[in-house]
Amino acid sequence: MSELGDELHRLAEQGAEQARPRPAAEVIRRGDQRRRRRMVGGTVASLAVAGAITGGVLSGVGGGGSPAPDRPAGRPVPATTGPATRPAASTPSPVPSPTATSPSTVPTPTRSGRQPVPKKSS
Repeated sequence: MSELGDELHRLAEQGAEQARPRPAAEVIRRGDQRRRRRMVGGTVASLAVAGAITGGVLSGVGGGGSPAPDRPAGRPVPATTGPATRPAASTPSPVPSPTATSPSTVPTPTRSGRQPVPKKSS
């Protein structure tokens, strides 16, 4: 076992004799290279993001925008986009008595489903 320890000590001393620290100029030069690479990489990434955003905005403006999203399946879709209307004759309209009005002033249902107010004839 002592032979293994002696061999390891000999290899460590041999490696220490051959090892030399890098000169300060070399250390500074390598640090500057790393810094420049990081800045260039960050700039390229920023330009790529800006280009993607600009392209998306311009394609949205030029193409009229994206289509409206589909409605969820659980909601009913209205038949028209105008104001809501009621059915014209959902309930029977009352018939006026013959003694209250004359036959010429019998009210007729209108399109909105409301009865017009009868006018007295003179």
